Amino acid sequence: MKRLIILLVIPLIFISCENLFESYLNKGPLDKLSETSYWQTGNDALYAVNGLYEGFFEFRKRGDGPAGPGGFPDYDATLDIFHYKDNWKMPMWGAGEGTWNANNDFVREFWDDKYKFIRNANFFFENIDRVRSSISEKDYNNYCGQARVVRAFLYFRLVQGFGDVPLVTNTLETTDWPGRDPAEQVMDFVFSEFDKAITELPEEQSDNLHGRINKDVARIYKARAALHYAGYYGKTGYYQIAYDALDPVVKSGKYELWNKNENPVMNYQEMFWTENEGQENKEMVFSFQFIKDKYPSNISTCFAGPGWKSHQVMQNFIDQFECKHGFQAHGISFKEMNEYRDTKALKSPLEGVCPDYDPFHEFEHRDPRLSATFMNGNPRLNKEGNIVRDGEFWEPGQYHIYQEWENDCYSMKKLVQPTNFNPEYYYGNSDNNFPLIRYADVLLLYAEVLNELDQTTEAVPYINKVRARADMPPVVSSDKAEVLEIIKHERKIELVNENHLIWDYKRWKEYERTMPYGAKFYGFRRETFGHESQLNHTKYLVFPKYNLWPIPQGELINNKNMTQNPEW
Repeated sequence: MKRLIILLVIPLIFISCENLFESYLNKGPLDKLSETSYWQTGNDALYAVNGLYEGFFEFRKRGDGPAGPGGFPDYDATLDIFHYKDNWKMPMWGAGEGTWNANNDFVREFWDDKYKFIRNANFFFENIDRVRSSISEKDYNNYCGQARVVRAFLYFRLVQGFGDVPLVTNTLETTDWPGRDPAEQVMDFVFSEFDKAITELPEEQSDNLHGRINKDVARIYKARAALHYAGYYGKTGYYQIAYDALDPVVKSGKYELWNKNENPVMNYQEMFWTENEGQENKEMVFSFQFIKDKYPSNISTCFAGPGWKSHQVMQNFIDQFECKHGFQAHGISFKEMNEYRDTKALKSPLEGVCPDYDPFHEFEHRDPRLSATFMNGNPRLNKEGNIVRDGEFWEPGQYHIYQEWENDCYSMKKLVQPTNFNPEYYYGNSDNNFPLIRYADVLLLYAEVLNELDQTTEAVPYINKVRARADMPPVVSSDKAEVLEIIKHERKIELVNENHLIWDYKRWKEYERTMPYGAKFYGFRRETFGHESQLNHTKYLVFPKYNLWPIPQGELINNKNMTQNPEW
């Protein structure tokens, strides 16, 4: 099914995106192809729905590899934990540095992409009834439900990024220049779309690779929207709505955490590999589909390829990984660990309190997800007293991965596909799917909702399910504030680089807490070896300005009804 969906998507993208819907503001005639060549059969409706799935693609578009779309997930680069090796190439970087403006490429691409696919969805709803007689009622509802979820997701993303945005539910004429609608109005539409889609969609789709939207996918996206609305906008009544959406998913018994390998490091890694994308992987609820040579990503090259390793983390995030006994065993505060840490001035929180912690061997006796997520640089002193990093031989890929010399950061292992390196390295051609919804994420969202609804005792077991899979000890707490800090910690450790944390930080309003103005971030702790840690970068973010992104400058120039966000 993976191959079928992608092959049906690609030709439709050429028809609907390039020729019909070039961009949101380029409102050329919509009848060039559609009126004469399209909407003739029921298959046209299916192809149109397949084309909408491209709206879930949220990678940095570098066009790398033998075919599109290339790219890699980089949204978490806006946070306090990541460093770009070649930050001058990445427009997302400015959001973390405090150098963004309304001309930023990422902001423009984000806005344009979302409205391009909103326009495609609007066009779908305006035309599907033309072929309704040639499709069954079941298929009609199914296609409409899938399209509705895509459109609701896109509007939800726009609200997360920009706040108030134009709510457009029909294709625009060249004379239409809509202004921004209140976020509350847009979110009302989002929830109504999710609700209707849940009634239209089947419980299961005929897809063994988690590439199709079903009722549960709609429920989970609705829950995410409700959590953002409750957290960022203070609409606390929506915690109950999030609970009502997640509860049937969690209680269904259809999903379970991936647990096929007794080695917790390998177990976590293997979950994301191509060979484990089938029906037996009940942790993957929904994923973006890639195909080698035809429709690959560039994840493995960008994360681990020789000369690349462009997306890396700094020492402050490594410090957040617990020892095998857990933070609570040593009285280490989750709250303090979730805040900004100057790792040049501060030792590891484990040093002096965990008997198994060895600062010269940072990855030993730690949460297994540390070794599963990052390559171990294995720093040491040579005979001349200089620090060298021997890197790590990655057994699954039969590949020795060295840290790059340009900085002191830690490169990614999670989401890297071994067959990109074994039996031989190939560039920019990753075919493992990218997780959009994992059951671990669902369990942590469910725990967060229960905690917000003052059911803290009931929330903790769901956190511990995720920790148990990683062979980590259970946490114990009945304090609502502490449990929220534990959930924040667990989501960062479990979901890093899956494009979720950027939105978590927004709804938790964590940016100022984790990246105060002038905060300095460093690579690995060189003080352990008698040297001085190297500064990677300094954050100069101003709040509340950076809580919302700037409306693209081009929109303001072309549309007299468009207004800018405060302070931009």
